[in-house]
Amino acid sequence: MTGPREVGPGDPGSQRTPSPPPENGPQNGVDLRLGDKIFSRKTILATGIALAILAITSFRVLDIDWGEMWDQVKGVDPVTYLLAAVLYYTSFWFRGIRWRLIVRTAGLDRQPGVVMIGTPKFAAIILMGWFANSVAFFRLGDAYRGYTLHRETGISMASSIGTLLGERAQDVLIVLGLLIVGAAGLLLTGEVTLPIYVLAAAGVISVATLLALVVMRNYGERLARRLPDRLEGTFHRLQAGALGSFKARQLPLQFLFGMIGWGLEIARVYFVAESLGLDIGFFVVMSAALTIAVLSTIPTPGGFGFVEGGLTGVLIFLGMGHTQAFALTVADRTISWVSIIVIGGALFLIWQTVAARRGPRANNPAASSPVAPLIDDRD
Repeated sequence: MTGPREVGPGDPGSQRTPSPPPENGPQNGVDLRLGDKIFSRKTILATGIALAILAITSFRVLDIDWGEMWDQVKGVDPVTYLLAAVLYYTSFWFRGIRWRLIVRTAGLDRQPGVVMIGTPKFAAIILMGWFANSVAFFRLGDAYRGYTLHRETGISMASSIGTLLGERAQDVLIVLGLLIVGAAGLLLTGEVTLPIYVLAAAGVISVATLLALVVMRNYGERLARRLPDRLEGTFHRLQAGALGSFKARQLPLQFLFGMIGWGLEIARVYFVAESLGLDIGFFVVMSAALTIAVLSTIPTPGGFGFVEGGLTGVLIFLGMGHTQAFALTVADRTISWVSIIVIGGALFLIWQTVAARRGPRANNPAASSPVAPLIDDRD
């Protein structure tokens, strides 16, 4: 699929659609004050409710030997556990490569005034976005990623968000495909089947995402003409970012890097299980890792409450004991959620602190990155 190119100043139709004012900051509706989100009443209340539900489930529903569970977690092999963490954070590099490819395939790097950044910065922005998703509701990190890409490169905010839609479409297809492979593997190896609700959730997300892209591609122009002039221009930029990356020659490479990223996430769960001394099959590990991916899309901070309960339930369904399943869930979440808050939060604070010292860009998208001293801009 290919999206329409953005209307430029020299195009015949550019006189019909006035150019919107520059998108230079959070006045465009992107609330970047994550502190307000983290400590808002809504976040604190929902976190308390999730903790209560998780506690009731753990103490009343699950048959957990708490002493044995904590002994397992405390007895984790540090070398294997560290390897799991390293593999997980390596996945951000490959996700950064893919995001950069998406931007280049869509032709956004060739627009006037745009200065392209290197893979390390793409990876850093993704990590900070995941931090935001881990501490705030409604996946605020996705909006933060789009805003930061816009700020660092000069790509319009709408096109930046569009690239995230294209990335998300690839992810849901990869996750659904891997879940199907995992379910087939469980059947072929004689193990239990994957819970149908996990496959159903992945299927619904995949169908909804693809349907949105098909509607945008086939009926986008018709819908755009019904919008006010300012919104029509924004829609075209969003469409260019979302659909511009779907080009036959570039998709295989993008999917390859996406597969590597998800493969490293599966490896993380495998080595966490190994660090706990748990002997579980590969397809069980694959199903567990992808279950985390599906449940983490729930717009609570980091999918908190849903991921822990859902993952523990899936592991039990797949044949693990209650205590072992919860121990694996706790140990894995220290990497996939707690460490993201710590490491991603530290990077976010450094990024924002240096950006504040630097001051406004004065419409200079080529200005150096806030973490330029920390992250090399080269590929």
